[in-house]
Amino acid sequence: MNKKNPIILSAILRHLKTQPSFESVGIKSYRTLLEKSALAFRPDKSIKLKSFHIDSIEAQWVLPLYFNENRIIMYIHGGGYIAGSINSHRDLASRIAIASDAKVLIFNYALAPEHPYPKGLMDVKTVYQWLVDNFLYPHRISLVADSAGAGLGLALLSELQKNGIPLPVCTALISPWIDLECKNKSHIENNDKDPMLSQSILKKTARLYTDQDLSLPLISPVNNKFSGITPLLIQTGEQEVLIDDSKILAENLTRSGVMVQLEIWKDMFHVWHYFAKYLSQGRQAIKQIGNFIKKYS
Repeated sequence: MNKKNPIILSAILRHLKTQPSFESVGIKSYRTLLEKSALAFRPDKSIKLKSFHIDSIEAQWVLPLYFNENRIIMYIHGGGYIAGSINSHRDLASRIAIASDAKVLIFNYALAPEHPYPKGLMDVKTVYQWLVDNFLYPHRISLVADSAGAGLGLALLSELQKNGIPLPVCTALISPWIDLECKNKSHIENNDKDPMLSQSILKKTARLYTDQDLSLPLISPVNNKFSGITPLLIQTGEQEVLIDDSKILAENLTRSGVMVQLEIWKDMFHVWHYFAKYLSQGRQAIKQIGNFIKKYS
């Protein structure tokens, strides 16, 4: 860690602790604040953007200056199932595109509570099927997702397995939220360390997403069986209340014979990659994702 990093990290943590929750400002204002915050994270000027629709779903290609035409990443953004968009995650997606020498597809899936489970997952399945149907090399599609998007990504993998649809060649999950019951010990042990999330907020967010049984495997995909899936990278922060989600998933995958790589990043918080413009650990983690993608696709 360079001399500036502790100062930058402290400033980011102070900033995060002052941010309002959806409870305090309402969901619409919470979404607006997230969109406004994205103004501080503009993609590199070399990035080209191509907007279009997949059925009624807004989508966008994120194209770095140099990329392998045969390498595609489908990116599923986070936001607790209630927020997030192409706009809020464009910089992160562009950094992953550059690190992976790949074109990245990012899209706006339906958000709760207006569109509760399973609408968001249905949109994710629609986008993936469109890629498989329209891409000349479907066996070279990779999946990257963060937070709640990682939950949708894992649910997608189980649906693909069940229906005999080709799996992504590899998957990278960033700070996955994959147990919506929020019952693991890290919710208590890291409660005072995580500047972004708490068990209380997550439980309320889960209920906005669905009123169904939260243990169902497509809602909490940590409860699913994933034997036979393609290689998977998991990156989580040491300070996260969600760190146990990643640990349990990695253990389950290892027992099932899946090639899994779990990275626990010291001192890091939920989706620290978002602050890669300012935080070297974010840039380093994205570089690791790029290396992982290039290894398998």
